[in-house]
Amino acid sequence: MTQPKHCDFRTLAEMFLRTIEARPRPDAFLFKSGGSYRPLSSAEALGRAAALAAGLEQLGIGRGDRVALMAENRLEWALSDYALLGLGAIVVPIYPTLLEPDIEFILRNCEARAVMVSTAAQLKKISNVRARLPSLGNVLAMDVPAGTCSWAKNWREVAETGASQGQNVVERFRQSAEAVRPEDTASILYTSGTMGTPKGVVLSHANLCSNILSTEGLFRLGERDVAISFLPLSHVFERMLDYHYFWTGVSIAYAENLDSLPRNLLEVRPTVMAVVPRVLEKTYAKVMENVTASAPWKRKLFQWAVAVGRKYFPYGLEGKRAPFGLRLQHSLAEVLIFSQVRKRLGGRLEIMISGAAPLSRELANFFHAIGLPVYEGYGLTETSPVIAVNYPGATKLGTVGRIIRGLEVKLDDRLVDGDGDEENREAFADGWLRTGDLGTLDGERYLTITGRKKNLFKTSGGKFVSPEKLENLFQQNRLVSQMLIIGEGRKFVCALLVPDFAALEAFARVHRIEWASREELVRKPQIVSLYEREIERETQWLAPHEKIRQFVLMPREFTLENGELSPTQKIRRHVVEASCRALVEEMYRRHAPDSQPAPAPAGL
Repeated sequence: MTQPKHCDFRTLAEMFLRTIEARPRPDAFLFKSGGSYRPLSSAEALGRAAALAAGLEQLGIGRGDRVALMAENRLEWALSDYALLGLGAIVVPIYPTLLEPDIEFILRNCEARAVMVSTAAQLKKISNVRARLPSLGNVLAMDVPAGTCSWAKNWREVAETGASQGQNVVERFRQSAEAVRPEDTASILYTSGTMGTPKGVVLSHANLCSNILSTEGLFRLGERDVAISFLPLSHVFERMLDYHYFWTGVSIAYAENLDSLPRNLLEVRPTVMAVVPRVLEKTYAKVMENVTASAPWKRKLFQWAVAVGRKYFPYGLEGKRAPFGLRLQHSLAEVLIFSQVRKRLGGRLEIMISGAAPLSRELANFFHAIGLPVYEGYGLTETSPVIAVNYPGATKLGTVGRIIRGLEVKLDDRLVDGDGDEENREAFADGWLRTGDLGTLDGERYLTITGRKKNLFKTSGGKFVSPEKLENLFQQNRLVSQMLIIGEGRKFVCALLVPDFAALEAFARVHRIEWASREELVRKPQIVSLYEREIERETQWLAPHEKIRQFVLMPREFTLENGELSPTQKIRRHVVEASCRALVEEMYRRHAPDSQPAPAPAGL
């Protein structure tokens, strides 16, 4: 869908107002209440945001004030965001999964005047740090009943106080929003900290608006579409997409949480959603788990269908018509297999936009083959965030897509040039943003990211290794859940490997391997041999210095709660390496194993 010119905008506050005027809809937002999804119209959203803004003004919050927002994806997050942006305040999102030291650091570093939190658990975190934050004044709680905390205000009561000011609340909000300038700071986003202390990235309204406008029309989204929002809105990837959804008239539904996502997909039946590779890995693993547990003839039928899909989908990517025989086979595979798989994701999903981490080519091939196109993109918080993206009619698997309008890319130590905020000057050199990523650019402007320069390490033999390259080889391996490659300054490459325990335990039962705990299971010689063979198979084409020579099977997953994952599900290397230092040192005391794998047991 091409966006009408009267809907152009220069600030996010203006985008909010213009969209409501040009494209009102009765279900602009969908939120879970009383066990079912309920709609909120564009007009109601404007009224609630205006009321909240009026209530915040009464608390002394206004233009240029920094207000932190610490909540899960939900309607109140969006309304708070638009209310603050309309006031000319600066929104500082905080991941609700962060631990207290990081929360305290962010609130102090940005000099937040207020913070909005969702639950009693989040309020408790603020309670434990607020005494050390002299600039923090108001605390607003969304789910905490009024009167239960003497020093925190109820979010709804603040909005109701604003609404009580009369019918001119919306008009006052319009005047305030229209006074916001493109160069004003819209948000300070603290990076997820995979390498250490979070750092604040300052983005203006112009930064974010230019990115929305530069991706205009790529996915042809419109009023027939429904998006489900479940990646953290605290991350610029989901937040920018939610702005884009709203602007193009897409209805936005908020998932309750990641665990409830499978159920919410069936309830909402979205047509589009943003994903990270970790979500796709888990979806693939679940599909394959169901296939493995099915009757032999069903497994063969599934394998045949996927093979047909793999042959068929490249024709569509290239805009060509498949041969008649292949079209016939694909129609049969669609009815028997693919439509049934897609029903588990709501049955209407047409677009998945993948970002935040590298996606393996094989995993992308699989989803395209079953009729669930995944469009991989690339960006940084500093670039608001999209730099390149694949999209319908312009997709080349293995790349992160074409460079979007308004950006230039140079392939040396300084990668991306575009709209940059003055306060981010340290990240720039000669007008070019140093991304720290390694990549190649082809003649059609498709960008391929080959690794992260900061993560690239050199072995003691002087050979460079990209850990992402090795880790990505295992994205589609049904026996592997997570992997961290290690080898900086060492003689050889090692890995900390987390099994997919559903698949591993199924294997153990079939082969009558007894275990009392996961700790015991991962130490079984048969299991260690199984993973030796998997590693050899996946890395057989690598150069000798890239081969994984030792590994440890971990008895549990790396988690957000332990600080081992970023909110976008990326492994925080420095945290895991520090906590597993003894295991790593033990691996390097071993003799590197022979590269020849043991024979596989019968039936594998």
